[in-house]
Amino acid sequence: MTILTRRLLLKTATGATAAALAAPAVRGQPRPIRIGMIQPMSGALSNYGLQGQPALDYVVKLINAGGGIKKFGGAPIELVLADDASQPGRSATEARRLITQERVAALMGTITTPLSLALAPVIDELKMPTIAIWAGTARANYLYSLGLAFDRGYAQPIADFAAYLNRERNYKIKTAVMAFSNYEAGQQVNNFLKPRLKAHGIEVIDEVPLDTRAQDLTPAMVRIRSRKPDLVAGLILPRDGVLLQQARHSLAVHEPVFLSPGYGDISFWHDLGSAIGDTVLTRNLFALVGVSTGAWLPALRRLIADIERQPNLHLSTAALQTAQAGRVLEAVLETAEAPEPAAIYQALARFHLPRGDANLYLACPDGMRFGEDRMLTQSYGVIAQWRTDKGQDVVYPTDFAGAEARARTT
Repeated sequence: MTILTRRLLLKTATGATAAALAAPAVRGQPRPIRIGMIQPMSGALSNYGLQGQPALDYVVKLINAGGGIKKFGGAPIELVLADDASQPGRSATEARRLITQERVAALMGTITTPLSLALAPVIDELKMPTIAIWAGTARANYLYSLGLAFDRGYAQPIADFAAYLNRERNYKIKTAVMAFSNYEAGQQVNNFLKPRLKAHGIEVIDEVPLDTRAQDLTPAMVRIRSRKPDLVAGLILPRDGVLLQQARHSLAVHEPVFLSPGYGDISFWHDLGSAIGDTVLTRNLFALVGVSTGAWLPALRRLIADIERQPNLHLSTAALQTAQAGRVLEAVLETAEAPEPAAIYQALARFHLPRGDANLYLACPDGMRFGEDRMLTQSYGVIAQWRTDKGQDVVYPTDFAGAEARARTT
């Protein structure tokens, strides 16, 4: 059950959520476990919240319908939703309100890297266990993240895959231009990626920071074209990825290999439009993603089929990643000694979903657990390539691949 704290959100609530709000309390039902959800339901990051939150509502509905949290006598999960409008300062304000006024037992939400940095002082001060769905670092002692770590999650697989393309697919990548969204995560990944590419014999010949406020990235693509690199790589936000590929199409820049997380969201083709997508997305372009519809994981295939059957759900990367967060929350609560912040925090450190678990949707060869840095120990992205039918094939690592990377085109 979801409590929406904004009138706008109440108007856009799903039918399932509205029904849950209207249902009378069942006498003798265990006390709900209240979880504060900090989501960007508006602002620049709103796609994460608008696509992810309905998937989480659905997962929580399934958990509650299946008997709730059995460790606590079938206690239902109750989500208390707050819109941070994609603003770090507001994330911190809403977190404090949820903790001190709503009395939630834990926090969870999209919480990208900038938002997590703003949250850190609040959740550490109030000792509130928090699960971030996307943050690339966990600098707060009470924050755990399902996001890819800057080095082993983003930089390492990008560099390893470039080396794989040279070794196994004869791509002949010798030079690279680093193109990255110019913010905390983009800068961090860039710093780790450069030496990793060099270790594989790939020379970095230029760096092109992308203005995250720009409405047109044609000047950046002109600069990239002038350097004639074999590879254009770095952490690019989805919005910047759309703008850069629009510029690529306009300038007919097809020879370099483009590799970035910014090209992987399931809605990316829709955002570009078919006329541009048909030209650029299947040509020398790869996406690094935490979860992909093309990964050969039985649990993920079942989740995708389930989402596609729901009329109120939209299949997207945000939906899949947020659904995984819901299952992580369930597993943590089932092992906590009490439905209270201190016990949930301790359970996060013990959390483990083994490989093959029916609720494990990410490509974790040895299962999912958190390391000492409170990031996933196997925080290693998979590489996907778009097909002409607008679907994805995972092409690397080979353990989860459903196809080989296609030959480089010129």
